[in-house]
Amino acid sequence: MCESEATSNLRFMTIINTSVVAEKNLTEIFHWALKIEIGVLFFSWIEFLYLFYLFLFIRAMHFNLNFLFMVYGGQYFCSMVARIFILYYQLGYENLKDWLILSNYVRTIALVIAFNVLPIFMFERCVATFLVKNYEKSIKFHVPVIILLIFFPFCGISGFAYIQCWIPLTLLIAGFFVINITGYLGINSIRDFNVKRHRKFNTVTRKSSPYVLSERFQLAENIKMLDILKKVQISILFFNVASTSILLMDYFRIDPIILYTSYMIYNYFLALYAITVPIILHASLPEWKKETKRLILKIRGKNAVGVCPRNTFGKQMIYTNPKEEADIYFTQFDSVLNKV
Repeated sequence: MCESEATSNLRFMTIINTSVVAEKNLTEIFHWALKIEIGVLFFSWIEFLYLFYLFLFIRAMHFNLNFLFMVYGGQYFCSMVARIFILYYQLGYENLKDWLILSNYVRTIALVIAFNVLPIFMFERCVATFLVKNYEKSIKFHVPVIILLIFFPFCGISGFAYIQCWIPLTLLIAGFFVINITGYLGINSIRDFNVKRHRKFNTVTRKSSPYVLSERFQLAENIKMLDILKKVQISILFFNVASTSILLMDYFRIDPIILYTSYMIYNYFLALYAITVPIILHASLPEWKKETKRLILKIRGKNAVGVCPRNTFGKQMIYTNPKEEADIYFTQFDSVLNKV
């Protein structure tokens, strides 16, 4: 893919040569495959719109982790829009030719972000573990910013190197494998560390170690979110490894139709990837499931009757702001300890 003068020695990710397809009288089959992919992309686009609604309005995880997931979803929007341009060009809309190279750059860099995404969640949970005493009660927005300031340039350079053929394809794919496996093992190791540390609180006495409720609370939150990440990361790991493995077909000299068929499989894999991960994330977060159920009941005209619990004096017991609820909880607990 890097030796063609027609493409200025650029590598185009899964671009199909329509002339070769026409010679084999397979144009109609490939066009139908491309049109079905467009339909799948629009469906996943609707799914991601709802996902962003949940990210923005339903608090189900720490702000920093929520922000990183939004960035992860955001790259898919860029990738999908670029892919739509490429698909319509492949379907014969030659007026989009001027956008082809730009679309290729946008889509490739966006997909490189997706293929390398696991370590950013690992590093965020590392920081949450290190700052265990007060991380959950504060935003610390500089944490995801620093992670992304390192992550984005790396992915941008990697994507640019892929297109410009600066790095051997096999080395690039091997790098994807190593990064994904490292992120997977890292998240599992951090969870094991948090579990051991949490169990330690159940075995020590107040005389041997000070009882810090906020630390136990943060450890419990870490473990809960790491359990959710473990479910999500398995699907991310599978799709990242499977899809990037298909890219290795470019390395071999094979029949063009077999190569283009592998391209179609690769693109459908990515579409399935974009649909599956949000479903797994949604299924793992009770707050999101509750909101979805509420919206479904509202659409059907069956508004759920909710009861807002109050204490003996009629004061509110449940708060929509987690920080406010945590502050009240710890204040009450400290007052009880001071009386002991």
